Amino acid sequence: MPVSSISLIANQTAVALEKARLFSEVQQLAATDSLAGLHNRRHFFELAGHEFERARRYGRPLAAIMLDIDHFKQVNDTYGHTIGDQVLRAVAARCRESLREIDLLGRYGGEEFVAFLPESDLHGARNAAERLRQCVAEAPFDTLRGPVTVTISLGVASFMESCPGLSELLNQADAAMYAAKAAGRNRVVMSRD
Repeated sequence: MPVSSISLIANQTAVALEKARLFSEVQQLAATDSLAGLHNRRHFFELAGHEFERARRYGRPLAAIMLDIDHFKQVNDTYGHTIGDQVLRAVAARCRESLREIDLLGRYGGEEFVAFLPESDLHGARNAAERLRQCVAEAPFDTLRGPVTVTISLGVASFMESCPGLSELLNQADAAMYAAKAAGRNRVVMSRD
């Protein structure tokens, strides 16, 4: 084979590899919240929908946790949005480290995050939520303006045969999270449904 043919094949291969790398990068960007580095809302709902259907079909345990950073507006008002963004990233990282590899964690919106725990019943999810609460509250977050301490409020709900859909499960966890905030924040509340 002449050198020019080998060079042409090598160039075409390099172009194909670069296109594949760029395609993979675009897919990752489309599925990831750029600030928190977690699943974005759309991608989280896609994955959670699959887990919900699997739990319903096979009668497997599944739980949801909604969490919100307490008094986050005060962080932004006191330190500025750049520091608020640092705190959001740091909370996301601590939560990701505290959950199992099979658990789904996404940014729900603003300072709210959502976790889906396959193969976890209400008791297991409550334990996971308490670990999340403790890992956020245990130490201040290092920021450009110094250490910032925050806490989170969490609501936990588990899949039941009577649960008609993913939205209802998340609504139960969300209502429990608001009950945690109303009860004084920095706590875990379980859904009563």
